[in-house]
Amino acid sequence: MTTVLVAGGTGEAGRAAVAELLGRGHDVRVLSRHGGTPVPGSHPVAADLVSGSGLADALAGVDVVVDTTDGKSRRARPVLTTGAANLLAAAEAVGVARTVLLSIVNVDRGPLAYYRAKAEQERRYRAARLDTRIVRATQFHSFVPMLCAPAARVGLLPAFTHTAFQPIDVRDVARALADATDAPALADITDGVAQAPEVVGGPEILPMHDIVRQWKSAAGVRGVVAPIRIPGGLGRFWRAGENLVPEHRDGAITFAQWLAEQPRD
Repeated sequence: MTTVLVAGGTGEAGRAAVAELLGRGHDVRVLSRHGGTPVPGSHPVAADLVSGSGLADALAGVDVVVDTTDGKSRRARPVLTTGAANLLAAAEAVGVARTVLLSIVNVDRGPLAYYRAKAEQERRYRAARLDTRIVRATQFHSFVPMLCAPAARVGLLPAFTHTAFQPIDVRDVARALADATDAPALADITDGVAQAPEVVGGPEILPMHDIVRQWKSAAGVRGVVAPIRIPGGLGRFWRAGENLVPEHRDGAITFAQWLAEQPRD
């Protein structure tokens, strides 16, 4: 039985990864700062990625680390950089065999500070003297609803013009992470060898206004779907389709199927 530690295992992607790994018969530890509430059947462990406190104990006996940590806010961003450095150093010290990192499609081209932090996280993983796998995914099904929900409170549903997304279900992402966990070992990792990132995308590419309208109907949200041109580097990034991977339609669960599963208030 493989012992897997999932960093960020109480988040959206992390919980899906934990469930998938448990379903494959792995012994799964869920790392969070305060222990959290893990998926039933997994084992909570507490450690602080930024300070490094508790990491050695949390990693003792671990075979594979799966990192699904996130840090969109400025305050949380050190989790991706300093946290990655501390986690990798502790993993090397205790003899972890493999690391698997969840990242974002074309993150190295992204214009935001968040993207730069994720790209730095990738660089740290590539430099580690460990068998490293990186899985880059398109945005989750929850991404556009998350963007729209705050404005929906005042009756406005923003739909960025000339912008499409390729939403993927976190369960499909979890399968890719678990496949990377179970893949055969690399032959030589003495110089920080990492395979090229694996890319996974959702099963369909949808204009943002279609996604917003589907969500509005399914969730019973009121408001006007308003076309808005998003400015700056992020707008250019999305309009250029840098968030899309048409050649990778790996996900099996469509946005409409995901919507049908969501509870309504």
